[in-house]
Amino acid sequence: MYISDRDILAKLVEFEHASPGELSQQRFRENVIRLQLRDLNRIGLVQSLSHDTYEMTDFGRSVSEGEESLPSKDGLFMVAEIDDRTFPDSNWHLNDFSNLDGETIIAVNFDIIDDSAEEYGWIQDSPEKTRHKIGNVSETDLNRIMREFPTHEPIPQQSAHWVRAIAGLHFFPDANHRTAMNTLSVLYRTLMDGPLPIGDNIGRVVLESKIARVLLTDVRFDTLWKRDALYQVWHRYFRRVLCGDGDKRHEPPEHKLRLILNYAREIL
Repeated sequence: MYISDRDILAKLVEFEHASPGELSQQRFRENVIRLQLRDLNRIGLVQSLSHDTYEMTDFGRSVSEGEESLPSKDGLFMVAEIDDRTFPDSNWHLNDFSNLDGETIIAVNFDIIDDSAEEYGWIQDSPEKTRHKIGNVSETDLNRIMREFPTHEPIPQQSAHWVRAIAGLHFFPDANHRTAMNTLSVLYRTLMDGPLPIGDNIGRVVLESKIARVLLTDVRFDTLWKRDALYQVWHRYFRRVLCGDGDKRHEPPEHKLRLILNYAREIL
């Protein structure tokens, strides 16, 4: 179930300050509320108190009480029209999913199995059991990620969210990161008419991502679009390959990262 922007403002009047989880009241979709609050913050109706916690602004209170009006449709404020500064280039957002659906994402994972150059971890050494599990992945869940995707954020952030969602929810027995990157490439090519750039350190980033997923994050549908450690791994990567905005930091050798990952898997 979904809640309107106006209802969120009304609840913030009642709660004074709240997180997406508190506003969802286990009735509405927390991950969608998280995106709505970011939009409301962007246009000045709420402000962030701390990570994932918001309160109403004076302007938001005046809109909630009907003293000020903003363009809206079906209970949602039309953010792009209200704050044009946030949307300087309509081509800098992944918002066309016409070439991708749940069935296609599953097919991409199957393609990795069929590619003799790729390795794939079989379930109990059984290709049959593995294919059966892949075929049972819910297309509805995959389509939900696309339906509720943060279409207002810039491509580097969107790309990080995409890989976090596919790899973090871990739909498939193996190759979740490869499936995430291959399907992201489909979205990128639809928009930019060219291939998604791949950094020469992608192997290291995948290792960092796996460590973050196992040790530092808990990716569920109600926690989608959080900017946690797993998101940060991929946001740094996509800022570097898409914007040339890399940060210099100490990077341990890959074999040490792999040791950490293997140890984490053993103790959890």
